[in-house]
Amino acid sequence: MWKLLEIENQPTLSKDAALIISLSTTNPQFLILYSQARELANFLLAKMEFKRFASLYCSALPAAISVSKDGVADLAGVHFYHVKGKKDIVLLAGFGSPVGDEYEFGAEVLSYAKSLGISEVISIGARWTEEPVPPLETPKVRGFATDEGGTKWLEANGVSLLKNEPAYYFANTVIAMTQVYGLRGCKLSVDHGEPRPHPRSLMALLQVLTKKLDFEIDTSELESKARELAETIRTSGLERGGIAEAGQGERADKREDIYR
Repeated sequence: MWKLLEIENQPTLSKDAALIISLSTTNPQFLILYSQARELANFLLAKMEFKRFASLYCSALPAAISVSKDGVADLAGVHFYHVKGKKDIVLLAGFGSPVGDEYEFGAEVLSYAKSLGISEVISIGARWTEEPVPPLETPKVRGFATDEGGTKWLEANGVSLLKNEPAYYFANTVIAMTQVYGLRGCKLSVDHGEPRPHPRSLMALLQVLTKKLDFEIDTSELESKARELAETIRTSGLERGGIAEAGQGERADKREDIYR
């Protein structure tokens, strides 16, 4: 696996620093339904004073480059950002999650996190195994943790524990890997079904995340988007069935509009 870690102005972190991994799939087949992590990362970057300090480029990521408006090519990678509040928070965000060598990629991320002094890792993503929920249903945050203390905290703060089901792909495997590096970890996820831009899902995730990491963030923009999206769904006639029951003909055309 080819890899390159570029570091600039690396911060000095407190002992209780946490890493948020918020990467979504780039697979076009799943991008619309499973982009919650990318959207959450973009929202955090827009609303908080995160500063980028490192970038990871790796052959485990999708084989793609970014080309600027001036026609200049650059590698597409993922980036580490830092913000200091009541506790230090590091955010891993960027192009997307790995499409191969997921354990090797996870090892790169976690070994660097360990060297920074990170003590806890929180992975954000969607749940993969459930049936889609109706598009206007209030999303429930579901998750799991690497120890009993973590699961008790999740339950005490309104998170439904995922039990007796498989959990696929990097957003899940990286949390199980944290134990190898002496770190604690938990996964926060939502069921899919709400159309992009997933404002209700982001608000639900943030409600837990802000408690976990003790920070505040203005979600009025998400609340406004949720109202607009709800009105679009109601006028489209899809508030009951959602994507799973959208049907054919005229209803299928409407489904494509709101889920694009």
